Amino acid sequence: MDIALRLPQISDAAAILSWENNPDNWDVSDNDSPYSLEDIIRLIESFQSTERPQQLRFIIHSKDILLGAVDIFDINYENKSGAIGILIAEEEFRKQGYASKALELIEAEARKLGIHRLTALIHSDNVKSQKLFEKMGYLIDSKCKSGDQTNTIVVEKWVEKE
Repeated sequence: MDIALRLPQISDAAAILSWENNPDNWDVSDNDSPYSLEDIIRLIESFQSTERPQQLRFIIHSKDILLGAVDIFDINYENKSGAIGILIAEEEFRKQGYASKALELIEAEARKLGIHRLTALIHSDNVKSQKLFEKMGYLIDSKCKSGDQTNTIVVEKWVEKE
């Protein structure tokens, strides 16, 4: 099954809301409270209206099947850097290579934006994500723990060197 990335559409709002409000997904993200449908619609609209976005979300899809989302956020155009996060939303679509392909595609999108360095923050107990990023050539940049937060690992990859 081939996959592609596209900017989210208003018609995707219900699916995105479901993904964002699923507490099982909160374990691998920084989210810890539900969003409203209006929040999601505002987010989708924000991606359509800026030339130099600070965040972009792409829907990972195969034909009409929504597989998940991948974001570039904390974009810093001066430093040519950004952070990424990825979610394959449904268990049935995991472990099939979709996340690896989506990372390849988001790296291409990053290069289009002039981003050379990508980082990802991974909870230390999220072994699947660690293995994914390692397989895709990301290297551990640092490990940290702040307060009562989960231990995290920061990985990075230079997708285009200066």
